[in-house]
Amino acid sequence: MPTLPTVSLGRVLTAAALPAVVLACSAQAHAQATFEKIAARHQINIGYREDSAPFSYAGRDKKPVGYSIDVCEAVTTRLATKLGVKDLRINYVPIAVDRIVTFVKNGSVDLLCANTTDTPERREQMAFSRPIFVDHVGVMVRKKDGIAKLEQLAGKQLVAIRSTTAVKAVEDFGQGKSLAWKVEGALNPEAALSQLQLGWAQGYARDSVQLSMQLADLKDADQYAILPDSLSSEPIAIALRKDDAAMRELVDGVIAEAGASGQAASWYDKWFMRPIAMDKASKALGLAMSPELKAALAAR
Repeated sequence: MPTLPTVSLGRVLTAAALPAVVLACSAQAHAQATFEKIAARHQINIGYREDSAPFSYAGRDKKPVGYSIDVCEAVTTRLATKLGVKDLRINYVPIAVDRIVTFVKNGSVDLLCANTTDTPERREQMAFSRPIFVDHVGVMVRKKDGIAKLEQLAGKQLVAIRSTTAVKAVEDFGQGKSLAWKVEGALNPEAALSQLQLGWAQGYARDSVQLSMQLADLKDADQYAILPDSLSSEPIAIALRKDDAAMRELVDGVIAEAGASGQAASWYDKWFMRPIAMDKASKALGLAMSPELKAALAAR
């Protein structure tokens, strides 16, 4: 346990100031303890989602791959150098979407490398790196329902995956526009899509990249469309424990250098422009980098 600062030159550390000092020392100790634990076990635990291509998913060989995985492997390389650990192993931990906060908060994983949205609500329980992507919550519809814009969904049923930010995006947008639509929470992407396919819901809300990937996998993809308007803009980042200031500084440094060197653009091109291997076929999103992401990666 770090010692409290000594009192000098007649200055008195008041009782009111003590909690702040203790918390600061505690946060520093936790951050240092994370590095020490990683060095001692020669292993970093990285959480990821198995169904969030192209950010993170289980590849054909069942090993984790994706844009966020590439970012975190660069972080691991930097961390190994910092700690002087030549054989630093990566232990990948698959995490369900409704468990990400728990796994990060209790230290079960040192980093969460998926498509995790940085929100004020989540910041109360965990910390985030600078953005690695800027996504939007979009809505998929059936073409035969004749829906071409969000306002046409007024009073209708929408579906979103539980424990994702899409649920709140649907609720907030609907209230702001007085659309009086309803939102149902689905257990996973397959269940949400099924509700749309069966007509139980008239719109399926999800991060637009994931919607595009899911749409591309459908045999009857031409029967569906993603509406041109979005419900919200969302920064995607690497998540970590709230008091890991040292780890966040290291992660931010790697992302900033990757942005400046062009490495981040290379990662982006690999996962969002070129064909990527999925279960049965290779698919290409052909999604050009947005001005928002260019600005985020260029920020100093």
